[in-house]
Amino acid sequence: MDERVARLKTSTDARRFAENARVRGHFDLASEALQRASDLRAIEDGYITPAQQAIAAALYAYEEQQAQTKGQSFRAIRTRQMIAKRGAIETAIHLVMNPRPSSGFAVLDEAGLQALTFEAIIDRFQDEFPPHAVAAARARLTGKTQPTGAPMSQHGSADHIALPPLVHFIDSDARSLLTGFEDPNTWFLVRWMPRYRETVDAISHALKNDRPEDLFDLIWKQPDNSISHAGQGLLKYETVDRMRDDLIQVIRDIHQDGTPSNFRRIVERFEAWRIDGRAHMVPRLLISRAFAGIHPQTYHTTVDAKSQNQVMKWFVEHTGLLMPRATDWASRAHALTSHLDSLGTFGENTLARNIFPWFIVDQLRARVTPQAIPPGHSPRPASAFADLPLSQRAIQLRHNVVQTMLFAKLVEEFGEGMVWTEYPTGTGGYADALARLPNGRAVLYEIKIADSATQVVRLAMGQLMEYGFRVGGLEPVRIVVVGEPELDEGTCKFLVRLRDEFKLPIEYLQVTVPDDLELVQLTYAI
Repeated sequence: MDERVARLKTSTDARRFAENARVRGHFDLASEALQRASDLRAIEDGYITPAQQAIAAALYAYEEQQAQTKGQSFRAIRTRQMIAKRGAIETAIHLVMNPRPSSGFAVLDEAGLQALTFEAIIDRFQDEFPPHAVAAARARLTGKTQPTGAPMSQHGSADHIALPPLVHFIDSDARSLLTGFEDPNTWFLVRWMPRYRETVDAISHALKNDRPEDLFDLIWKQPDNSISHAGQGLLKYETVDRMRDDLIQVIRDIHQDGTPSNFRRIVERFEAWRIDGRAHMVPRLLISRAFAGIHPQTYHTTVDAKSQNQVMKWFVEHTGLLMPRATDWASRAHALTSHLDSLGTFGENTLARNIFPWFIVDQLRARVTPQAIPPGHSPRPASAFADLPLSQRAIQLRHNVVQTMLFAKLVEEFGEGMVWTEYPTGTGGYADALARLPNGRAVLYEIKIADSATQVVRLAMGQLMEYGFRVGGLEPVRIVVVGEPELDEGTCKFLVRLRDEFKLPIEYLQVTVPDDLELVQLTYAI
């Protein structure tokens, strides 16, 4: 938590701080201040234990969501009366044991705030609740049948076994992909992140100055605005230009209300325009992209609903995400970003958090549908690495030159459409090059810049083994170390032994870069 937020002493001060931060475009700071306001308000209202304070936070969140949906202040009178009569703990038990989900659960779940529901609180603070309430809470959270037979407020007997809490975790597969994502040389951070940050800053600046019209092209017409590529989701330009005033108003409305409820209302507005013949389609991807750009503190960049659903299933399996019942993109996106925040992996780096789900999509494509990844090579200029130290920049530039030369050679050897560079490995990395044989099997290449073949092999071996043979990897028929130095006798014998004794299909490919970079000599050394 930011030190300035931690010093706030009252909920009123925290809310005022949050509003000032929001006006200035510091959305992460505003979010922290709002959480601090909720915590302080719970204490001010007499909630003492952590479980009681969590229940209070759930109540406040429910009221806030209802107020945003209804467009006016909202107070959960019946729930507050129940808390005053029964206490916070007994009220939570009573509502969770009801066979029908409470309106609070439904509202928070649809808003992607399942972690704030009474059910999630009971599961998290199991020592303060009876076993039958914990079981009922767990059933509702996981979508299973509600257990019966226990009275609503009677604490279970001692022979009940406590359930392990539905904790968030990061398993080995998730850790591997996260490590790959954090590599400072990955294109996500080198090429995408600067452009994404520029777009978000431009949107924030325009809205701060009440100039949504400046964002018209960026949000509604630009195919790739560095939040995402709209692909086939673009509206016809003549439609966009004809609806200019309406679409600028949509930007204003999203800025004023970034909730999933408003997302659904905006979709309904476009649906009405489609029925009236004003628009030929409902541009869901563009709407999602607009919410992601205007409210980056709430929404990630995987704005395609199908891709989001795919990646959320992965997060359920590998990080303990609870899949929300709501199926619209905004509710699920909010649930996923809230979940990533709860893991604490990205800290205050909201933009990296927002890019990470698409990194997972990219890696999963290599495992599930490799044919969906288009072949080819995009040469990388030195300017992309301007923020690196000079020595590292020189190495990276030389790597790029070798990679371009390697691609040309492999196309000559394997044919057009059979060679890729920067290919997602499914293990969190990107292969320098990959070639497909006619039977679909892969040959994997890893480039290293070093002074000797011994060093090149040493540097490349770990990545080749992981990219190739870790669970989810590429399973190549051959792995090839690529370097500039000539293969020496000792390293040659080492590779021969790996092939003969250990059956490791490893080779060395020398790429000689001429001083004028015009002539290319590529030879298989062994």
